Amino acid sequence: MAEPLTLTEIERGEESCILRFSDGESFRVEYLAIRTRCQCAKCKPRQENEQRRIEFNEEVSRLVLEKPMVELVGHYGITMIWPSGCSSGIHSFSHLRNISEDLGTKI
Repeated sequence: MAEPLTLTEIERGEESCILRFSDGESFRVEYLAIRTRCQCAKCKPRQENEQRRIEFNEEVSRLVLEKPMVELVGHYGITMIWPSGCSSGIHSFSHLRNISEDLGTKI
């Protein structure tokens, strides 16, 4: 049985971070990409259809996105504490990998 994918390192910059995974893959991901894919109970419903997603993305893009604090959540994810918004979302390692592959840059 294969080991579950984990995040082994996060290197935080001012506008983006580098996510390194246990399979050796690394991606540069903008904080905006992570913030607009938040899965918390407040943000996820605002992404359920194309019109709501556009409105949500526009709202988030108007915020000043400062470098978030990051806290480990168990052995499966992290939470990002945004100075200008939501801090209740848990980003599982698999969710971060999906964001990385969809919106990040492989390095």
